[in-house]
Amino acid sequence: MSFIGDLTKNKSYHPGYFLAREECTRKTRQMLQANAVTADNGGKYIPMGTIFPADDATAEGIVYEDVDVTSGDMPGSVVLAGTVWEDRLTISSDAKSALEGKGFKFLTEPTVTRP
Repeated sequence: MSFIGDLTKNKSYHPGYFLAREECTRKTRQMLQANAVTADNGGKYIPMGTIFPADDATAEGIVYEDVDVTSGDMPGSVVLAGTVWEDRLTISSDAKSALEGKGFKFLTEPTVTRP
C-alpha cells in the first residue's frame, strides 16, 4: 500500500524513519480517506509519521509508512509501541502523553558535531 515519491523534496521515504529502535509493536488499522493529504499528482495518501487516528488525546499509534488512499479507505501499518525520535514527528503534547501511556518512549535525536 505504500508508494515512493520524488526524493528531491527533502523527505525520507524509508518506512519507520521515525523509529529510534527497530523493536516495535505494529498492527494493521483501517486508514480513512477523509484523513488524507493530497499529493502533487492529485492522489491522496496518509503520510508516514502521522499520529493515528488523530493528533490529540485519542492517539493510539503512528503510521509506519505512507498509505495510498486515492481509491478509498485502505489498511495500513500502525506502530502501537516503541522508541521513536520525537524530532522526526509533528506531535501535540496531548498525543504525546497518550502515546507514552500506551508504551511509547520519545527520544531527542543527538546533535552531530564535526571537528
